[in-house]
Amino acid sequence: MILELASPLHQEKVSLDHLPDDELIRENQVVAVLTGGTEALFLDAVRRGDISLERPIILLATGSSNSLAAAMEILSWIHQHDGHGQIRCNW
Repeated sequence: MILELASPLHQEKVSLDHLPDDELIRENQVVAVLTGGTEALFLDAVRRGDISLERPIILLATGSSNSLAAAMEILSWIHQHDGHGQIRCNW
């Protein structure tokens, strides 16, 4: 499963350019950070239990809408809370 995060403030249609392979999805939690302003949405997903810091988290950043900056903020939070994650660019 891929959790897609997009801020309601962004009006443009955003999506992943390439879908990750099935093995990556099976072995990790994959979060598509489609726009900036998604940090709070990520924290909400953690609080709901949709994301666990007990498993590796792959953040997919797109080349638009401030996605990479938001992914970097989220990754910083993950590391501050002893989670394991990485950013992969999806463009």
